[in-house]
Amino acid sequence: MRWLWLRKTDPSRPWHCLPDEKEPLVESLFQASIYIELGDGCTALFWSDRWLEGQSLPDVAPCLCNAVGTRVRSKRTVAQALLNGQWLRDISGALTVQVLLEYLQIWEKLQNVHLQNQPDRICWKWTPDRTFTTASAYRAFFFGQHPIVGAKLLHRSRAPPKCKFFIWLALHDRCWTAHRRKKRNLQDNDSCILCNQSPETVDHLLVGCPFSREIWYMIFLRLGWQRLTPDANVVSLADWWETARKSISKPDRKSFDSMVILTCWHLWKERNKRTFDKKEATTDVLLSYVSDEVVCWCQASLGHLKLVAVAFGSSAGRELASP
Repeated sequence: MRWLWLRKTDPSRPWHCLPDEKEPLVESLFQASIYIELGDGCTALFWSDRWLEGQSLPDVAPCLCNAVGTRVRSKRTVAQALLNGQWLRDISGALTVQVLLEYLQIWEKLQNVHLQNQPDRICWKWTPDRTFTTASAYRAFFFGQHPIVGAKLLHRSRAPPKCKFFIWLALHDRCWTAHRRKKRNLQDNDSCILCNQSPETVDHLLVGCPFSREIWYMIFLRLGWQRLTPDANVVSLADWWETARKSISKPDRKSFDSMVILTCWHLWKERNKRTFDKKEATTDVLLSYVSDEVVCWCQASLGHLKLVAVAFGSSAGRELASP
């Protein structure tokens, strides 16, 4: 994208006239992101650039542009096209009724075009000063997309990459739960392996299942956060996560985020053991797994969990928290 901008704005570059290949997506986004404030017309391309009232001729008269040769469209400047009506001689295709109508429309618009004694200004529409930046070009690729709830929290949280990757899949509802497999006719039963009461969606598995909610309560009880335990009305992990963390003090929120990732990770591992290995762990055993993992994360400087380790009564945690 930057090379396209420099090719357009800086003809002094030694590679300016060399041929190059452009990716269609990049080329399309670049053309949609620039427009030209007309000056002397020596830079703006008549048949392809956005110079006519902020629009390009392919936007206003697509059939007329199709009647012009590709080589002419890529080289004819506005100044050349307006000189002695050269743009009329560029039209060489079939003169259909639609082409004639668009020709009359363009001819009428061109009566109000007057060139000036200053260079054309190429403007980048995504920045206030109308100058290209790589950051603005990157952001432009994501315009119109909806952000994933909880993605920003996950990005800022500290946890092992494999755990964060799992949460990322959970936020996108891409985990292969029983409900997902049943929808694809890979199995007949989609009951939750932990409670056998509801379909096993990823949100039910992590925050809606009675077994999972009991684990959350036992963990939060030791930390004094028992009021944050998800209830039966919780719909999604992301919504509960964002709402619950606002109920605790800011210094504790990073610890809370790491604990959410850690607990969800162990709930998923327990689900996999029951599904594939036919092994079950009680809530007390699973709680001990979480406690041991908290200490490991602290020793690896993952998360802000030293005081959490102390709350779990771990001797290793007390050593980590001591000066």
